[in-house]
Amino acid sequence: MERAQRVREIWSWLPAFRAVAETEHLPSAARALHVGPSSLSRAVGLLEDAVGRPLFDRVGRRIVLNDAGRELLSAVRLAMRSVDDAVTTLGPGQMVGRVTIHVPGPMAPLLVLPALARLSARHPRLVPVVTSVPTARVPHELHAGRLDVAVVEGAVPAQDLAVEALLRVPHAVCAGPTHPLARACHLTPQDLAEHPFVAPIPAPDGTVPDRWPPGWPRRIGLHVLQMQVALEACRAGTHLAVLPWPVAERAGLVRLPVEGIDGAVWYAIHRPDLPTTRRTRAVVAALRRRAADLQRAAASPS
Repeated sequence: MERAQRVREIWSWLPAFRAVAETEHLPSAARALHVGPSSLSRAVGLLEDAVGRPLFDRVGRRIVLNDAGRELLSAVRLAMRSVDDAVTTLGPGQMVGRVTIHVPGPMAPLLVLPALARLSARHPRLVPVVTSVPTARVPHELHAGRLDVAVVEGAVPAQDLAVEALLRVPHAVCAGPTHPLARACHLTPQDLAEHPFVAPIPAPDGTVPDRWPPGWPRRIGLHVLQMQVALEACRAGTHLAVLPWPVAERAGLVRLPVEGIDGAVWYAIHRPDLPTTRRTRAVVAALRRRAADLQRAAASPS
C-alpha cells in the first residue's frame, strides 16, 4: 500500500513531466497537451518536490533535462507503454491497436509488407503504421515511443535497444536498362569511374553509407536522402548506384558485372520487451518468418 500511495501522489503529474521532458520547451509541451504553460510548470514543480530533487536544470530561460530527469523519463515511457499495451489487448489470442514500423520505402514491398499482411490476417484489429524517419533519429524515436519497430540496413547505435539480425542482402552496382554500361559483359572499377553515381548523403565523418568499397575511384553526381530517389535516378539511365540487389531487381534495374561489392544485413530494432509488448514481439516474429522465406527462396535452385 505504501508504494501505491507514493505512485498515486505523483501519477497525475507524469504526463505533464513527459511532455516537458521530451520537448524541453514549456510552450511546445503546453500546445501538445492543450493546457497552459503555467499549469505545466506547476505540475513539474510539484513532481520535483515530491521526488525530492530537481529533474531539470534551469539555464537562463531554458529548461534542460538532467540525469535524474532522464532516468525518470525512461521509467515513465516504459510504464505508459505497458499500460497502453494492457488496455489495448483484448484477449489471449487477439491484438488490437496501432503498431508503428519504420522502414526505408524500397524495403517495404520485399520484407515488411508481406510480413504485415500475414500478421493482419491473424489479427484483423491490429493496425500497422508504416513510416520512415532519418536513420540517425531511429534510436530517439524508439525511446520516445513514436516507433515500435525499425527495420534498418547496417549497424545503428542502439543503446538500451534490442537489435536482431533478420536477413543478409546482396548488393550490386546497378544501372537503368538504357544506361551505356547496361549491356557490358565485364567491368572494372576504372570503367565505372567515368560515370556519375547517385549515393546517400554522407555521414558526419564524411563517409558515404552505401557498400562502395573504400579506395575505389568514383564520381558522385547526386546525393539523396531516400533510396527510392536513387532507384528512380538509376532507372532514368542517368546515374549508377550501389543498391540492395533484391530491391533493385524488383525496380527493373540491371546488375552490372562488377566483383567486390559486399552485402549488408537488415536488422529489426525495438525497445527491450516488457511482459505486455505483444504487438512489438508479433511484428518482429512476422519479419523473422518473412526473412526466413526469402532466405529459403534465394537458396533454392532456380
